[in-house]
This record gives sequence, C-alpha cells and structure tokens, in this order.
Amino acid sequence: MKQNHNRFSSNICILHNDDWIKRQRIAGKVAAQTISLLEDLVKNKTTKSLIELDKIAEEFIISNGCLPTFRGYKGFPASVCMSLDNKESHMLVHGIPNDNKLEDGNLITFDLGATFEGAIGDTAATFTFGSPKSEQHSKLIDDTKIALVKSIQSIKLGKNLGVIGDTIFKHLSPKGYSIVENYGGHSMSYNEPHCFPFISNKSLPTDGIMAQVGMTLCIEPLVVLGNSNKTFIGKDGWTVYTENVSFHEEHSIFLHSDYIEVMTFRENETYLKTNKILYEKS
Repeated sequence: MKQNHNRFSSNICILHNDDWIKRQRIAGKVAAQTISLLEDLVKNKTTKSLIELDKIAEEFIISNGCLPTFRGYKGFPASVCMSLDNKESHMLVHGIPNDNKLEDGNLITFDLGATFEGAIGDTAATFTFGSPKSEQHSKLIDDTKIALVKSIQSIKLGKNLGVIGDTIFKHLSPKGYSIVENYGGHSMSYNEPHCFPFISNKSLPTDGIMAQVGMTLCIEPLVVLGNSNKTFIGKDGWTVYTENVSFHEEHSIFLHSDYIEVMTFRENETYLKTNKILYEKS
C-alpha cells in the first residue's frame, strides 16, 4: 500500500483475538493456495490471458468459501493485482489484468487477498515465465525472498516495528538494489485490508510503534534493480510503474506471545520451511 496515513480510518493498531486467528488461518490458506495455483500455471507456460488467470483465481477463492478481497476495493476492477514486467514497461504493483498473454522472460507479480468472515489473508509473489532474461532477475527474486524472511525474523515483542524496514534495507541495499519507500506493508482488520501502521521498507530500528501480541501485519519488500526507486501511476489510476525491473513479495503474519505465524505460508516455500518458527509453534 502507499504511504499515506490520511487514508487510515484510525491511527490505532487493532489487536486481534482467537476469533480472528481462526478466520484468518482459513483466509490465509486460501490466499496461499491461489498464489500456488497461479504459480503452477506460469511454470507450465500457460497460454491464457491475464484476464483469464484472474477469473481462475477468483473462482478458486469463491469455491473455497472466501471472497476476493480486492475486487471492488476502492473501485479496483479485478480479483488479483497483476503487475507485468516486459519490454514495454516495468510494473511494480496494482496492475489491472488485461488481454495480454505472458511471453518468455516476463516477470509477473500476483498480489491478492482472500476474505473469510471478514478476516483477510493478503499475499504477493513474483514469478518468471519461461527463462529469466538475465541472472540478475533470478538473483533479485531470491534476494527479496530472503529479505522477507529476515525481516519477519527481526520482529520481537517489545521492539519497534522499524526493525522490519531496517532489516530489509540493510539486506538489499548493499547488493545494488533500490528500495521502494512510498509503498510498503500495513496492518489489517475485519473487511479492511489496509490499516495503521504503515510499515516502511526503509526505517530505523527505533521507528514505528512497538510490536505487540495480537498484531496482524503484512510485510512486503518492494525492490527495484538499479539505483532509482522512483514510482509513478499510470493513466488507469491504479498501475504503479518503476524505471527498472522490480520485484514484490508479501506475507500476512500474526504475532503470538511466543512465535510468529505466517498466515499465507505456501507449502513449496523452502525459504520459510528452513525457519519453522516462522509458520508453526516450536
């Protein structure tokens, strides 16, 4: 989401209880399975258009007892944000699915949410269609995934949430990437996917509010290859572009008293499986 505190209905971070957790686990699982479904289609070199992929995702979410969080949210016209990086443009976030079909070397980011009885699972991932255009693209994907894991590991009760952006920036900036600062993570509540606080991808460890039990957060590093983190919004009023290739990874997490639960964990994510505390109680 974009950094704009005025868009929050309140500057209070809502803490959630067991009722939310039960619902969000269902929403998070469906959101994760939807991403995996789209990933499989990309890996199998689907010939379907982005609009067709959106329809497949929407039908899957609904068939599993949830609602597509983003369809109609503030007027967004689709169920999945699909941001395509190709020879014509570099989309970062909030791309609207169209009739385009993926071509070899394209990067495609799927950003979606599933809502179950008001609780939301919000997640995003970027995939390569066919062969990567360069080794840099593959490395960018791996480095951003690792940054997400490290940032989740950095969260400790009693520490400020600024540790998240501090960890992301310190991991990625020395590798020659630019960190997008005007878009980032957020909290969530019932039927509201974007709540206070905004979670920057570049911050000091002392920035932000203190991590507390009951927080549900979306952590989403947004990274650009090269030395420019400038963004601009396209003519459709939604799609956010960058000046070079970008990557976006996102997970919804919940802060328990003794561990962090990744609500949108995907079974094939080796990055998280090697850090079990991130998705299950020890």
